[in-house]
Amino acid sequence: MSLKVQYLGWASFLLTGPSGKTILTDPFLAGDEDLGIPATPVDYSDLTVDLILTSHPANDHFAQAMEIMGHSETTKILGDHTTMIMAELAGFGDLNGPRCELTTSGATYPFGEFKIKAVDARHIAFRHLEDGRFITGEPLCYFIKTEGYPTIFFGGDTSLTMDMKLWGELYQPEIAIIGIGGVDLDGRSLDEMDPEDAAVCAKMLGVKKIIPMHYRGKEYLERFKTALKKCAPSCECISMAYGDEMEL
Repeated sequence: MSLKVQYLGWASFLLTGPSGKTILTDPFLAGDEDLGIPATPVDYSDLTVDLILTSHPANDHFAQAMEIMGHSETTKILGDHTTMIMAELAGFGDLNGPRCELTTSGATYPFGEFKIKAVDARHIAFRHLEDGRFITGEPLCYFIKTEGYPTIFFGGDTSLTMDMKLWGELYQPEIAIIGIGGVDLDGRSLDEMDPEDAAVCAKMLGVKKIIPMHYRGKEYLERFKTALKKCAPSCECISMAYGDEMEL
């Protein structure tokens, strides 16, 4: 019996609880050469999970969400209104259906042995639809709590905010999964939270361990490790490669 974490790639992690329930965060698995993001080495062609947990429907956090929803008739998706709209347009029901689970900042969603609390992300939830319209919504971060195991903060695409200090005091996470870089926009890296800001985030949250995500190349990881040693020297950096697994 354990809480398992597998890094599939970019901001996508597969959490397996003690009872076997599974949560998949921000499914972007196919990669994108133009954005500088490689595909996951994990075969996801028939991946089935119990819950897809989404921070916002940007392509590099959401691209395979609907594909994986289609692998099982029981998979649920949790997210903001834009996430629910995307699921409805894909034919997976609406807010009154059994598969779409709406949440908002401050709300806690119980899911088996997990309790998932949503908080604001400092970002934007934006999506162009195929018919030319667009939707905007509420980007989110999550605290994932499992009784008897470390509380995890999953940062999605958030940038740095003083709220993190309050969250650390209130929710006392032990592990943070946070972005330390961004996508390549024609040679310009769009970093919502760069390595130095991410180290400050670790300090404000007061976590014991950090799993960095959402970055391209070793330079970002080395910058983060250097900044973390200066800013939060007691916090351990756990750098996972795509496909790596660990138990908490």
